Amino acid sequence: MAKEGTLLIVDDNRSILAALQLLMGNYFARVLTLPTPNRLATTLREEQIDVILLDMNFTAGVNNGNEGIYWLRRIRDIRPDVKVVLFT
Repeated sequence: MAKEGTLLIVDDNRSILAALQLLMGNYFARVLTLPTPNRLATTLREEQIDVILLDMNFTAGVNNGNEGIYWLRRIRDIRPDVKVVLFT
């Protein structure tokens, strides 16, 4: 199977980042990770991202998913063509 495209994984849990990077490396030509969404806008402008796996919660104790929805909107403003999968 030929690997294609670039996946960006955004999650504050470094164990999740490492596990997903290892797993998804079997399917994508490049797998990039961010431990915080703070550089997400810059990364979207600098890299050709095809798919994003985006955690929905980044603040400890907050589990309502609003942070993920906020960042999804930002992604859509910058790169409406990119596919996004929200997870928690």
